[in-house]
Amino acid sequence: MVTAEATGLTLDNLNITDTDLYVEHGYPWEAWDLLRREAPVFWYQRARFEPFWAITKHADIRFISSHPDLFSNTQILRMNDHESIGIGERTREVNANRYGGHPSDPPDFIFMDPPEHRQHRGLVARHFTPRMMKRLEDHFGEMSEDYVSAFAEKVVADFAERADRSAVDVVHELSAKLPVAAICDMGGVPEEDWDQIFHWTEASAGAADPEFRLPGEDREQTIRRVNLEFNLYNEGLVRERQEHGLRDDLLSDLLNAEIDGEPLTPREISAYFRLLIGAGNETTRNSITGGIKALLDHPDQLDDLVAHPELVPSAVEEILRWTSIVIQFQRTAMQDIELRGKTIRKGDSIVMWYPSANRDEEVFPDPYRFDIRREPNDHFAFGGYGEHFCLGANLARWEMRAIFHAMLPVLPQLELAGEPQMVPSSLHVGGIKRQLVRHRPR
Repeated sequence: MVTAEATGLTLDNLNITDTDLYVEHGYPWEAWDLLRREAPVFWYQRARFEPFWAITKHADIRFISSHPDLFSNTQILRMNDHESIGIGERTREVNANRYGGHPSDPPDFIFMDPPEHRQHRGLVARHFTPRMMKRLEDHFGEMSEDYVSAFAEKVVADFAERADRSAVDVVHELSAKLPVAAICDMGGVPEEDWDQIFHWTEASAGAADPEFRLPGEDREQTIRRVNLEFNLYNEGLVRERQEHGLRDDLLSDLLNAEIDGEPLTPREISAYFRLLIGAGNETTRNSITGGIKALLDHPDQLDDLVAHPELVPSAVEEILRWTSIVIQFQRTAMQDIELRGKTIRKGDSIVMWYPSANRDEEVFPDPYRFDIRREPNDHFAFGGYGEHFCLGANLARWEMRAIFHAMLPVLPQLELAGEPQMVPSSLHVGGIKRQLVRHRPR
């Protein structure tokens, strides 16, 4: 591994917020290593960003996540540059004008602290329990077999036609299939609309990329257009339920829900449903893509997994740790507090860097070794512990187990056909736009 000393990296010149570096070189592992070692609670000041405390140690992120009374979600949820913050503020104004309320109202329940967060989270929690996932296990398995079979046929056919020039995109041809299908099915979205749902999710996250824009659009215009299209679609689903009756699905639960005796507002329903649909496919499909790359990069681990299918659950946990798709969340200090000798003042911003925590040497022996037998594996792929632990964690795990079980006969027949193409300007999710693979004749 390249060390900070070898690259001339210092606390003064490290950069963990330049998204161009993420796209060109991947995650800034050396910078996070240096921060954990020398300044785990670091006052980070760089152009285009409001200053914040960078938190990079596993124990500190666990502490912050477990104390919502000290570190609030209601101010700014994700660390962003000034441009992105401005877009977010103007989007709030647009939504307030459309649905009523005030731009300062929480965009969705993630922007809430207890007890409001707990109340809203509980409205659909029954759909994401281990018991519910167990009931869906066979369904996920059948869908995975179908998707993997179609993918394998495409890979073989493409190789037969183009040989060494063959290249099939894992993201769109496989990884996105099950996460989109699962959350849309749970939400009551008609199957004929699933591809459109994925397009909106992808375009919203990748609006900085001209590929997702219409001619003449800039980033903000793309975000606004996609938001409007998605909201109009949601409103159509709501009308359908109101006219033809509620069902046993996520949207119906939201329409039937009450908080303190009051139903959710149209704005709350739309935002909640969009959050479930988007989060339900964006992070999982990136974890699947990153997991396929990790296994192909580590043939010894792939061989072990193929020989021992019972290792799929632990392999999934290691993939989640290794890929660390969620990069960061932000909190605001509610009072002065000391952490590792640094005084964090009331109102200061704190940014928790989950990939760094997932390489913390104090928690993970040999953290830069991909090990599908790693035990224990106390990773933060679903955020830190506490109130904001990912609602869909069980869903993601069951989906990934189903996909990688189905992939076991296929993976040894694949090889990478290039490095991943990353989604630009994203500091929240390490999105993979494309990952090309080809058939590897045995």
